Amino acid sequence: MRKTTCPFDCPDSCGMAVELDGASGVKRIRGDRDHQWSRGSLCGKTASYADLLHSPDRLQVPLVRRSGELTPATWDEALSAIVEGLDGVAGEEILALNYAGNMGLVQRRFPMRLMHALGAACHDNGVCDAAAEAGFQAVNGRSVGPDLDEEAVPGRCDLFLLWGSDAKRTSPHLLPRLKALATAGVPVFVIDIYRSETMEVVEAWGGRGLIVDPGSDGALALGLAMRAFDERAADLAFLKDRCEGGAEFRAEVTGAWPLDRVARATGLGEEEIKELSSALHGAAAPLLKAGIGFARRRNGGENMRAVASFAAVMGWSDRLFFQTGDHFGLDDRVISRPEIRTGPAPEPVSQVGLGRILVSGRFRAAFVWGHNPAVTLPDSHRVREGLARDDLFLVVHELFMTETAKLADVVLPATAVTEHSDVFRSYGHRTLQVGWRSSDPPGDQRSNVDCFAAIGRALGFEGDLGFPASGRGPAFEVDEDVLVGDLLAANRGRFTDDEYRRAVAGEPVKLAPRSFEGAGTPSGKIELASAAVEAGGGSRVASWVPDDGAGMGGTFRLVSAPSTATHNSTFMHVSRHRARLGEPRARVHPLDLESVGVAPGTPVRIRSEFGSITVQAIADPALPRKMVRVDGFLNEDLVPEGVGVNALVSSETSDLGGGNVLYSARVELEQPKETP
Repeated sequence: MRKTTCPFDCPDSCGMAVELDGASGVKRIRGDRDHQWSRGSLCGKTASYADLLHSPDRLQVPLVRRSGELTPATWDEALSAIVEGLDGVAGEEILALNYAGNMGLVQRRFPMRLMHALGAACHDNGVCDAAAEAGFQAVNGRSVGPDLDEEAVPGRCDLFLLWGSDAKRTSPHLLPRLKALATAGVPVFVIDIYRSETMEVVEAWGGRGLIVDPGSDGALALGLAMRAFDERAADLAFLKDRCEGGAEFRAEVTGAWPLDRVARATGLGEEEIKELSSALHGAAAPLLKAGIGFARRRNGGENMRAVASFAAVMGWSDRLFFQTGDHFGLDDRVISRPEIRTGPAPEPVSQVGLGRILVSGRFRAAFVWGHNPAVTLPDSHRVREGLARDDLFLVVHELFMTETAKLADVVLPATAVTEHSDVFRSYGHRTLQVGWRSSDPPGDQRSNVDCFAAIGRALGFEGDLGFPASGRGPAFEVDEDVLVGDLLAANRGRFTDDEYRRAVAGEPVKLAPRSFEGAGTPSGKIELASAAVEAGGGSRVASWVPDDGAGMGGTFRLVSAPSTATHNSTFMHVSRHRARLGEPRARVHPLDLESVGVAPGTPVRIRSEFGSITVQAIADPALPRKMVRVDGFLNEDLVPEGVGVNALVSSETSDLGGGNVLYSARVELEQPKETP
């Protein structure tokens, strides 16, 4: 039995116990009972990870495009093709096109060593939580948050507010904690834009669900802040001692957010707002968990900033949970080696806007790992057009023949989590784990480390690349197990002796809290007024304007909800998950279906100015009017247009952080006139 962590981009980062069949094969994978957060259970997706390992559809050998077709090749042939494809290409004409398909620090970050050596350009990582992070950090600086494993229990928490997160689908191991609180009589509130599965189960346990109009979260937070001041529930001592701009924020919200305005903006009844406000004012030890759903829109950064500002008004900044990244404080530069870059790094390009950038012809080569941009980026028609350009040399390292891999000039087969070594940390809890390699790959697959090290050697990057003073040795003559040790050793001061011993042994380790000086903001305090945001063209204090739809003019709001069957596009290449996902569907209120002449159970075309998809219409009377809900990634083979929901979405960016505006999308519904 060997242990590791689920590698997917999920806050739970569950512990996996790998049962081996013989010397090198995986028999099954189950939850690790010793893992502090997941406690022996896995979600339905990761529970069948062995299906992914053993899938007959996994890439087995490299592929090289010859005469327009991808054909099998040896690694030497593939490496030679890469050397030839990069001949004469300048560093700034190469794009590092990576993301979070593998969350391990070593495998995810090592390819950047090659990108630094090449002088490649990077993107800004804007597609997921950039707006939420920008809004949160504008107020709080660091992302640490309370220890939910210890604090979200009866006796230590007397109210829990889950805001903008369908935790049952996105952080399922939070649910047992919420159930324990609710059944013990602790008030649990869930705020979302439709009645999510999380809201349903919390209400069944005696909690309370509140459905707000899409994009109105900031208005609710500012209204709650005004009521806290008016009703003398604000923590004035906290604002004075730990905050910057408290008086300025108070002056801005006082009188600006009366109850009737908040009700109009949010769609909540005035009594519902009073109920929530009163419950919050009566709490002495609440916990607030902010998701990222309400930030994936045009006004998303300010929505998060308003929520964080309200928490500060109540004196609860330390009880507001967003992410735990700064809890770990791990420096991964020993893996990525940015010092080997010989010139200034090009300005990062917009990940959200990559479609238009790729189509422009700015780049002549791109390396893709841990990412399926042809599916996961907005305006995906244009992304695919850009990736398919004849003058772009595209290298993809992948587990499966994804939509992006199909466009590549060279495809390199990748290992899965049990087939390489890595270091995992969570952004949803405080546990870290080293996962040592426990099984052999089924074919000629190579890990990110082995793959990109081989490319580096083939390109002639030898020895220490002229940086002997670093003492770090050869850049591309490496062993991934040694790199794991290098990462741990470089961060030795973050571990106690016992934590370090257990980490090296592959045990899940909950790291002790770090000590910080100041909040990590420019002023060192929690900032309810931010000169930095103002200097960037934003408002000095948190503000709210309605979501403008990113300039899209459709009648219906598109909601791309999390799926129970898929996590990222990797699962779309595993038969069990495709079967669970079933036929592509869209949920729409029955009166809205009637208004466009579409009968439930028949095809409906969802159209925006960027593209269209045709899926089965499902009547959902619980869904708010003028909303279309599509869950997760679609099986594009069953969509007549051959694309997914991101084909409908704008590549405009959010108000803060350059984030995506997925939930701002506006669409029209219509009967399909003909098969596309």
